[in-house]
Amino acid sequence: MDNSINDIRKANDIVDVISSYIPLTKRGKNYFGVCPFHDDTNPSMSVTRDKQIYKCFSCGASGNVFTFIMDYEHVDFKEALSILAKRAGIDFKGSYVKSSPDKYEKYYKMYDLALKLYQNNINSSLGKDAVEYLEKRSISKEIIKEFKIGLALDRNSLTNILTKKGYSTLEMENYGLGNGYNDLYYSRIMFPLFDTNNRVVGFSGRIYNSSSSSKYVNTKETPIFKKGEVLYNYYNAKEHCRLKKNVILVEGFMDVIRLYSIGIKNVVALMGTALTKEQINLLKRLSHDIYICLDGDSAGIKANLSIGSDLVNAGCNVFVINLSDGYDPDEYILKFGADAYNSLYENALNYGEYKLLHMRDGLDLSNINDKSEYINSVLSEVSKESDDIKREFILKKISTEFDIDINILKNNLKKQEKYSKIETLKRKPEKHVKLDKYTKATYGILYTMMNSYEKTKIYEKKLNYLPSKEARFLANEIIYAYRYNDSPALADFLTSLSDKPELFNLVREILKNVRDDESIFEAFDDYIAVIRDYNKNQEIKRLKEMINEEVDPEKKASLLERIRLVKMGSEESD
Repeated sequence: MDNSINDIRKANDIVDVISSYIPLTKRGKNYFGVCPFHDDTNPSMSVTRDKQIYKCFSCGASGNVFTFIMDYEHVDFKEALSILAKRAGIDFKGSYVKSSPDKYEKYYKMYDLALKLYQNNINSSLGKDAVEYLEKRSISKEIIKEFKIGLALDRNSLTNILTKKGYSTLEMENYGLGNGYNDLYYSRIMFPLFDTNNRVVGFSGRIYNSSSSSKYVNTKETPIFKKGEVLYNYYNAKEHCRLKKNVILVEGFMDVIRLYSIGIKNVVALMGTALTKEQINLLKRLSHDIYICLDGDSAGIKANLSIGSDLVNAGCNVFVINLSDGYDPDEYILKFGADAYNSLYENALNYGEYKLLHMRDGLDLSNINDKSEYINSVLSEVSKESDDIKREFILKKISTEFDIDINILKNNLKKQEKYSKIETLKRKPEKHVKLDKYTKATYGILYTMMNSYEKTKIYEKKLNYLPSKEARFLANEIIYAYRYNDSPALADFLTSLSDKPELFNLVREILKNVRDDESIFEAFDDYIAVIRDYNKNQEIKRLKEMINEEVDPEKKASLLERIRLVKMGSEESD
């Protein structure tokens, strides 16, 4: 591993880096924050400055500053290096860092070829009508360039190009670009869809010069494109979300493009899908402060409530930009302008306020049953609110509006809270896969070795063997690191394995499953004994198999004697 890689690691203090993504609070010698890698509502991620390591005590996510960037930003090691080098002001080309081959690389290149063809078309004289159409919809040439909007022309121009490049018509069809011997897209304005690594993986093609009933044709789901696992504009929005400290979630790519046109760039879109767990995790990587801005019609209100609830349950701070009269963001900005939209953005409602506002929808509050239903629904929401000031404010507001004694409301609230606690207790805790004793011992030995040269020497002297091939290779890497790098930090050791993915992942699995306390070091000799017991059992199993295959009585007797000696612990290893 080149020394400059460790220089980049050392120039990026893990507490400083992680705190630029999620808020951290110091408790004792460590820092704690809400883990961005699972649906965390309580701070369960610990960040240790001394060791330059983080670990989530709930989901087990762990590693050093490079692995955090890799997982948070959805990038490979090379890209994580580039991000952290830039952050530290270090000139780094990274040409010597090996990238793991991607089995879909061929198809990413296929889509890149399609993108270049479509961009070339729209920038040629043949794209004049399409450009004029877009400009009439207030999409400028700058926006066309920014979002790499292109144009599909005739029925087989892409197919011809891809065929010459060695792609089969079956591959084009399976990956959403072909239809038999013809292009899937023709005579359409092409909006490229990118994955989290900024690779084009799909298109949405829009008619512009015909009356086709299919206004949009979208790429089907393929091995490289899963709608529920991406957000439109995710890659481009990352830096803008970091600067603004929030993200706006809209429904479609035209809403994103319109917001960009008025200078709002911290925005991503769902592309017409229901919000998935994968997308929630992507949003949390952008920011924990999320502004929902869906359509202002009844369906949009329903979606705001549903999506807002999912995000609140995932530990996000949720606000709603409340559009009126059924407008979507694109239509609203075109009709009322940037200032009107910015005013809505700046005065967005807290999700709780928005929910309380719409609890009245469809109810007749002059009817006692509807009124009672509404008040009980409000109390149910208040029971989930942790801010005492907000709780008091809402109770007083309800008390005044409906002329109800506030003590009656508070008594009912206590009943709601009691019920809520009972329901929480009924929930089954998350099941964690329990390690068998040999895996636990292996992980304990390797973790201790990574943190102690003395224990590593004991391993070499007393055991020098582990059950799995990967574990043995990792033990050898640890021994090598001590011999040639004095006493390497765990964070640096993990970095040194970045070009050995199996060992790199094994270390992360060990960090996930081993508690970082003194008990792990105290149990080292016990772990050695467990692995010796494993080796003994494996040797006995091997000898018994030999006996079953042996026909010579004398040799069988010899093998039985060897088994007796192994059981006694007197058999010397070969």
